[in-house]
Amino acid sequence: MIMSYTQTISSLLENLFEKSIKAPTQLLFKKSKPKDGVYQVLQRLINTKSNTSRVKYAKDFFAEVDLLSDAEFKNFMLHLRDQRDIDTELLKLCTENYINDDSEINYIKLQEVLTTERKDLFRKLNCFDESTIHLVNLRKRILANSTTNQNFQKVEHDLKTLFIDWFNRGFLILKPIDWNTPASILEKIIKYESVHQINNWRELRDRIDSHDRKCFAFFHPAMATEPLIFVEIAFLDKMPNKINTILDTQRNMLSESEANTAVFYSISNCQRGLDGISFGNFLLKEVVTFIEKEIPNIKNFITLSPVPRFMTWLKTHDTDLHTAIMASPQTENISKYEKQLNIHIRDYLLISKREDQKPNDPVSRFHLGNGASLHRINFMADTSKNNLLKSASFMVNYKYDNKNIEKNHEQYTKHNRVIVRKNI
Repeated sequence: MIMSYTQTISSLLENLFEKSIKAPTQLLFKKSKPKDGVYQVLQRLINTKSNTSRVKYAKDFFAEVDLLSDAEFKNFMLHLRDQRDIDTELLKLCTENYINDDSEINYIKLQEVLTTERKDLFRKLNCFDESTIHLVNLRKRILANSTTNQNFQKVEHDLKTLFIDWFNRGFLILKPIDWNTPASILEKIIKYESVHQINNWRELRDRIDSHDRKCFAFFHPAMATEPLIFVEIAFLDKMPNKINTILDTQRNMLSESEANTAVFYSISNCQRGLDGISFGNFLLKEVVTFIEKEIPNIKNFITLSPVPRFMTWLKTHDTDLHTAIMASPQTENISKYEKQLNIHIRDYLLISKREDQKPNDPVSRFHLGNGASLHRINFMADTSKNNLLKSASFMVNYKYDNKNIEKNHEQYTKHNRVIVRKNI
């Protein structure tokens, strides 16, 4: 059988992807024993006034940190937390001076002393092409090594506040992901997909290279080959109540003129080191604006969203039901408890006993915080093994209505009010 050119390229890309998974990761810096320890390099970096030396010491620093065992890394974080903190005596003096004389000079001195030595270190480290990626990965490691009894919140917070400035909307670039996107980035889309797994290149192509499917991602100039967050979109003629309607590669594709509904069915954050830095709200708003201009017949913007914490919540609210479901997490068993589960899912989504009174579900907090409304709850919407275990098959439609987004957002942020369609 003679393969077409397209089939040949697709097959080649799939083989390359499979081989890349097995290949060892290439490190930016060679893992040889450095001459200087991380503490010495740290001090040199803080002391240097030379831009050339700063680049050298910054690269040495990341190489040294990469060599630290988890125990050594935790000790180093404790050093940054405790030994590179604010000089409290100097802070007292500058505060008193500013209280007595709020001159510009005293204000500037107060601001300078409020900046920790470690925060100044992180700024100095961001001085060569790959340094931003390394700082993001450093925060990822900090978060992974933090525990209740031993946390590094001061260190992590200093990095986070810098990232909020460095990754603000003005620096983000919206790009469509399609079959012309470099293979190295497409490979990361497969890797980072966190909602509905992409098993091979053919599935990826169906999601990004079909006329009834789109994908968009945010990038940052300092991390041009690393997507920060991406959203996958399906164009349908009605609101979906099952994920298989969207993921079916053998579906009958609608023409562009037949579609009237854009469905956001997967939003994936790609960088663990950027947790807490909000991209999703900007991404959805920009994608909605783009679609409204490019495909004017699309009038409805809907999500088909998972409910990832529902079964965890159920365990503490109805232990017997949770036990019965987990004993046999299959559709046949779960369907027997539909009535009970429907009562519980509404309590989970609509009633909160959290201290901040915000919804229990993190996906719900995200969409409602962006001005969406809770439109429909769907039972047996996702019968994959993972979703049965986490969500008991439920998925939710959140609706983005441009006429009401700002009003919904105000009601939610000011009063924690969940905007819900009647008779949901």
